Amino acid sequence: MKALVTANFDQGALSRLRDELDMEVEYAPIAERDGRLAEDEFHELVQDVDVLVVGYEGVSASIIDDAEHLTLIACARGGPDANIDIDAATERDIPVLYAPGRNAVSVADFTWGEILSAMRNIVHAHHLLHTGTYTGSPRADAASGGNREDVTWGMGQDSPYVRLKGPELAGKTVGIVGMGAVGREVAKRAQGFGVDLLGFDPYIDAESMAEYDTEKVELDDLLGRSDVVTVHVPVTDSTRGLLGHEEFELMSESAYFINNARGAIIDQDALLEQLQSGGIRGAALDVYDMEPIPDDHPLLDLDNVVTTPHLAGAAEEVIERHSTMLVDDIEALLAGDRPTHVANEETLS
Repeated sequence: MKALVTANFDQGALSRLRDELDMEVEYAPIAERDGRLAEDEFHELVQDVDVLVVGYEGVSASIIDDAEHLTLIACARGGPDANIDIDAATERDIPVLYAPGRNAVSVADFTWGEILSAMRNIVHAHHLLHTGTYTGSPRADAASGGNREDVTWGMGQDSPYVRLKGPELAGKTVGIVGMGAVGREVAKRAQGFGVDLLGFDPYIDAESMAEYDTEKVELDDLLGRSDVVTVHVPVTDSTRGLLGHEEFELMSESAYFINNARGAIIDQDALLEQLQSGGIRGAALDVYDMEPIPDDHPLLDLDNVVTTPHLAGAAEEVIERHSTMLVDDIEALLAGDRPTHVANEETLS
């Protein structure tokens, strides 16, 4: 049995494919290339492949048709329909395995980093130092009248201590839009900050949210009551454009907005207007409606926005986690057992 692995994969998991499942494995990870495989090269590679493990390669109907021996597709993502034609795979009775929640811990960690960075101006202060705004001639002792040295940047109206002052988290309300795997991990990490949690998710009941000390509310209520709103939903027909002009208008002028999900979930122009006008105090964004974000985009000119290049899920442990999840399910399927995560369950029959 031959396997082609184009996803970034853990060496231990590759060894399991070779040694325990007796596969001939060709490993061509995307991290060792400039990007996705060219379509003609991908077509050639899949010709005699039985098991295909992908990360971001597009597995179209034509790719599936060319892979005459293909019996199994595994995708190292939480949403395999983003790059795999699930319908075409199903027509061929090819199960599509995937790895939901593989980066939930990573994204949750990143979310709290962004919340703190936005509220306490950590990233902006870093930028100001590196661009020379608050550098200068050091003073050995900036205090006077006391019994010890006390070196500071100064306390006047133009000092960083005054200009970059931000609010504490304790006592604030954090609204989590989407209480799936990521949202629940965000809620877990909230406990040490002394915040109150609100959650909006039509698919999660109030009792389940209460297990994470989160009050289930409707979206409008969450937006109106939250000091921080953080979004963790997938892009679907019901979530595309979920937050637009009317929704952002509901947020307080002192509120912060965090998006580590997908740019398509919000109306980015509506958010930009609120940030420029003072309708909300700040934001932290890891995703955009165009990626990479254009170098002349107005979001990059705003001091009250933390911008990162789609990094929330990019923790080192994620590769090991999705590799283990996929190989466990591949092993189960080959042994005649039911895999844990399969996108087209009808193929299992």
